[in-house]
Amino acid sequence: MIPAIEGCRFIRAYAGIRPLFQSGEKGDDRAISRGYALIDHEKRDGIKNLITITGGKLATYRLMAEKSTDLLCQKMGIRVSCTTHLKPLPGAEKPSGFKNRLAAIGQEGTLCDCELVQKAEVEAVLKEGKLKNLQDTLHRTRLAKGTCQGAFCVYRLLGVWHDLGMVKGDSNKVLKGFLEERWKGIRPVLWGSALKEQELIEGIYKGIFNL
Repeated sequence: MIPAIEGCRFIRAYAGIRPLFQSGEKGDDRAISRGYALIDHEKRDGIKNLITITGGKLATYRLMAEKSTDLLCQKMGIRVSCTTHLKPLPGAEKPSGFKNRLAAIGQEGTLCDCELVQKAEVEAVLKEGKLKNLQDTLHRTRLAKGTCQGAFCVYRLLGVWHDLGMVKGDSNKVLKGFLEERWKGIRPVLWGSALKEQELIEGIYKGIFNL
């Protein structure tokens, strides 16, 4: 289907469970709708204060959240209009394209060379106080999403976390936990240039950092 994929570099593999909702009698599993279902258990089962949102896919998650919140507001007697379909996501105003993003980099340097994530923007996001853990930071900033998969930037990020007093416990344990979790997805696709880079990363963390 995609011949060019033979020459592509695979960065990481992952898998997840996709819930599908089947109403009525059981039949052919392939015929189950890929749409989402919003269930008000008070109406269906007589159970108050419980709703279920299930099914759907990534492209419908925002709409699913809107419908769920609309139902909650209705039950709580709150009248407010949804705005998530009108407001851009945080960071949407930033320059797009590698050249534009590279030109916008300030003098303080970057934390993530792959995704050109600046130290200043990460510090600004962390100071908002909305991010609770390492994964929150990675999702919000795209740090550690590039080809090195965090090998050259997560230890820098932990330095920022430490300076801001956000690290709970031993920073090395947090770093090792990240590397072990990321390894699960890297190992299945380890060949070619990715294998060479992984050997370099292993040398850095075992030889220089003594992890």
